[in-house]
Amino acid sequence: MPKPGRNDQCPCGSGRKYKRCCLEKEAEWSREALPPGRCRFEPGSYGGPGRGYMPSIMCCQEHGPESWKEDYCLVRPDAMFDDEDAATEMARQSLDTARDRQTEGGGPKEFALSLRHEGYKKISDFRVVPEGGQGTRYDD
Repeated sequence: MPKPGRNDQCPCGSGRKYKRCCLEKEAEWSREALPPGRCRFEPGSYGGPGRGYMPSIMCCQEHGPESWKEDYCLVRPDAMFDDEDAATEMARQSLDTARDRQTEGGGPKEFALSLRHEGYKKISDFRVVPEGGQGTRYDD
């Protein structure tokens, strides 16, 4: 996804111009230091039976040698699926796209901005629900 122009609609879906919405947030965010330690990202789904599933990406932070802990979850609220595997597959594709951007020289911040531009929102209040499917389901 190409970077939006200042006067374009914001890709977050707010309906506002990019310069009045996420541009300011992203400029502030880019000045912040990245968290210490390594991060691992895992695709999954957020929601449950009867409510639907949204694509989600869990960020796990390294807390020691081969010791990982769930830190936060990214959810794409504008994409709802009845099928858990379909939601997980969309999250997997989003991760692949973001990783490609990072590999092309964008670095970790470009990786994060790519996911934000696709509509992912950070949530911190979640619980992990291991299930069958292709990934892990996260729930509120």
